[in-house]
Amino acid sequence: MVELAFKLAKIFPSLRLAKIILFLIFVGLFSIQATRDIFIQSASNAFISVTSFVAVTIFLFHFLQKTSFDLQTFLHRHKKFDILIAAFLGILPGCGGAIMVMTLYVKKAISFSAVLTTLVATMGDAAFLLIAAKPKAALIILPLAYVVAIVTGYIAKIFEKSIAPEFTPRTISIEENTVNNTPKFFYYLWMILIIPGIIFGIYNAFGQSLSFIVSGYDIVTIISFAGALLSVFIWLFNPTSDVQIAECKEKTAISVTDLTCFVTAWVIVAFLTFDVINYFTGGSMFERISFLGPLVPLVAILVGFIPGCGPQILITTLYIGGHIPMAAQIGNAISNDGDALFPAIVISPKAAILATLYSGIPAVIVSYAWYYLVSKF
Repeated sequence: MVELAFKLAKIFPSLRLAKIILFLIFVGLFSIQATRDIFIQSASNAFISVTSFVAVTIFLFHFLQKTSFDLQTFLHRHKKFDILIAAFLGILPGCGGAIMVMTLYVKKAISFSAVLTTLVATMGDAAFLLIAAKPKAALIILPLAYVVAIVTGYIAKIFEKSIAPEFTPRTISIEENTVNNTPKFFYYLWMILIIPGIIFGIYNAFGQSLSFIVSGYDIVTIISFAGALLSVFIWLFNPTSDVQIAECKEKTAISVTDLTCFVTAWVIVAFLTFDVINYFTGGSMFERISFLGPLVPLVAILVGFIPGCGPQILITTLYIGGHIPMAAQIGNAISNDGDALFPAIVISPKAAILATLYSGIPAVIVSYAWYYLVSKF
């Protein structure tokens, strides 16, 4: 499979190798009769129960962010409020706010403590998933992460001189602009399919199963699977990186679709992982997670150190599915930096690594306080 992936990468140089490997895994699961139905059902469920609400959430946030208010200029003029502003930028769903803070750190417009504040607050694109799937939990986790980020930032301010690494600002281009050659027809068709997808999602949210059987075929499954598959294709053929997708400043229908499809691809991976493991273990695999007990939040925190939003979306999906406790989700929300860690490593590897490791301290404290104190009631 890896050899085939390398050959396809040579034939289609604009495609990223990791995406090709993932796509080949999807093809393999669809080709095997034993896993074909699992793949179709998992992808369909992901599109109905997650993609529909994530799309609405992202469109809403992008609409609200269409403002003439210049956050960067405001931050330059009010440096004494950098912790509060950095926490606000970090807690915004997605990675754009945190990436903005890292670019300001290059210009010495903000302190290292503000960078740490942002990385503690940032939940990345997993926040869209959490808000869409569990809004009540999001109303607890996101404000909690915001407060913890501010407290952490002001504590770090006290020890700024001793914990902040030496840093000489330099101009770095995170990544050159890449032309997206994905056929526009894909986007138009996706926007058509997301409309019934949202309707199916609303029915699903109220616990109502919806199906239209025509000649033995479930039209709901066909539409939702087509939408999920199209989401994967849009993400696969889009040559821009996940970081570019996250930091895109143009609030267009295409940029929102790109971000939704990126989240969808990883949600499908999560759903497939659960369903395939459950299939081959007789449905008992995830019941064993409970035996890890107090180690579950620690594992979620360690996963948060991994750059990128994909692993964090997996953790959030585990939480939504009831496989891990809220304490684990809280720990991951505080420790993870989403895609913001990629440009952070490019801009200042030492600052990025230190800030990430420091973020683990409040993550451990808060998650285990929740685990032992709050969750017991």
